[in-house]
Amino acid sequence: MIRTTRAALSVVVPTAALALAVVFASAALAPEAATAPEPSAEAVVAATPTLTPTAESTPMPRGDDDTAPGIPCCPGADAGAEDSSVGETPAPRATGTPDAESPERIVDGEDSAESDSEPRDPEPRDADGIDVGVAIDPPAGPGALAMTVASSAAQLQEAEAGAQRREFRGALPTVTVTDTRGAGSAGWYVLASAGDFVSAAGRSTIGGDHLGWTPSLVGEPAGGRAGERVLSALDGGDGLRDAVLLAASGGPVTASATAELLLATERSIAAGAYRSTLTLSLFE
Repeated sequence: MIRTTRAALSVVVPTAALALAVVFASAALAPEAATAPEPSAEAVVAATPTLTPTAESTPMPRGDDDTAPGIPCCPGADAGAEDSSVGETPAPRATGTPDAESPERIVDGEDSAESDSEPRDPEPRDADGIDVGVAIDPPAGPGALAMTVASSAAQLQEAEAGAQRREFRGALPTVTVTDTRGAGSAGWYVLASAGDFVSAAGRSTIGGDHLGWTPSLVGEPAGGRAGERVLSALDGGDGLRDAVLLAASGGPVTASATAELLLATERSIAAGAYRSTLTLSLFE
C-alpha cells in the first residue's frame, strides 16, 4: 500500500541571498372472565308445614295393584320424612350464574353482558409515517496504518555563502506514522523524493539532487527509527531520491520524525524565486 503526500518548494534568490520554501500538499384487555357473583351468605328458610293428626285411619294397600288412585302410599313414611326436615336449614338456592371456571359460563348469543366485555381491535384515529434510517460504516479492519504531516510548508533560509557555494537550511515538518495493526503485522517505511527547483519565470532550475537532509526522531523512539543522512550532489551525494525518513518493523507503533534540510547551490546561481515539490510516501 502506498500513501503519498506531495509538497511544493519555492525559492527566491536575491542578489546577495537565496530563500527557499517547501509547501506540502498532502451514531387488550383480556377479558377477564366475568366472575360469577358469590352466592348469598343468607340462608333461605322454607316454610315448614305443620302436620295435624286425624282420627281417620288410612287403609294400607295390600299390594301394588290395590293402591287407590290419588292416595299416597305409606303416609307414615312421608310424614316421617317431613318431620325429619323440620328444624333443618335448607341449602341456599343455586343462582343462575355459572362459576367463573365453568366451561359453560359463556353461551354464544345468550350472555350479552359477557360479550360486551370481549376485547376489540383499536380503531385508528389518525396515522402518520416515521422514517427510520441507519448509517452503516464499512467493517472495521484489524487496525490501520496512516501518515500525517504537521505543516504544509517549510521555509529555507540562507545560512552560509562562500566563494564556491551557497547553502540554504530549513526544517522538515514533523511526519508521524500511526500503526494500530496487531503484533506480527508487516513493517513500513517513509520515502522522500525532491523534484527540481524551478524559477518563477521558468528560465532557471536547480536540480533536486542539490537538496539533502539529516533525519531524526521526535520524542520517544516507540519502535520507529530514523533514516540515514543524505548528502546533496555538491557534497558527493545523490540528493533526495527515495531517501528513507522513518521506518518500523511492524505494529502496533506510533513514531514521528523530522529532518534538517540543506540546499547547496553554486555561487553563480541566478537570483529569483524557486519552487520544488517534495513527495513523502508511506510503504508497507
